[in-house]
Amino acid sequence: MKLCTTLLVATAMLALAPTAQTGNAATSPARLANENKSPRPGAFIVEYCVAEAATGSGYETGPLQIVYSDGSRFVEALPPKKQSTAKETVDNQEGISDPQLAEDRQTMGWVENYDNCCTSYAIPRALVLFRSGSIIQRIWPGQMIWEWMFFDGGKFVGVISGPTHGTDIGEYKLYRVKTGRLVAEANTNAQLPGLKADAPAWAKKLDEKLRQPSQATVTSPCKE
Repeated sequence: MKLCTTLLVATAMLALAPTAQTGNAATSPARLANENKSPRPGAFIVEYCVAEAATGSGYETGPLQIVYSDGSRFVEALPPKKQSTAKETVDNQEGISDPQLAEDRQTMGWVENYDNCCTSYAIPRALVLFRSGSIIQRIWPGQMIWEWMFFDGGKFVGVISGPTHGTDIGEYKLYRVKTGRLVAEANTNAQLPGLKADAPAWAKKLDEKLRQPSQATVTSPCKE
């Protein structure tokens, strides 16, 4: 699981941007003043990470932290867990994974992992889309999210989803980020697990990302 990623922003861009305020403690006044505060116009994301789960918390990860070039921060905490009842089965969110930043450095997304009655581990089920300091969409493909990525600088997002087990063919879908609407689907090969030869370019690129070995990323712990 990719827990933390620090962006390598070009030196020229950083020279024009104010230094992000980190503070020495999670409760420092400077940090709290900027937490979940809307970034200024033109501010861009310079750092993000998913913290490790607190000992004994029962979660797979801690919260997601996003830092903007103007020092503002956004923290997405995991919701409290609920108990299932005889009338209602509750699927609790267990963690956050696979955060990605679009080329515009304004649009970001991550996956929410939920517990599952059929597995001993949480599965990625919801894709969260974030822009300008706020969550703008939450996409539920209906099955486990296998892979996802942004297109056209953050205007669109492609998702491959499929069953948790087995070799069934996944579903390739393209959504508009601003509205969350499904705008295209790619047909898969009925005989082989994969796309048809005439599949659109976005689907082929998404499929290539799914099948390539995991890429090494620059990692660092979330700053307190």
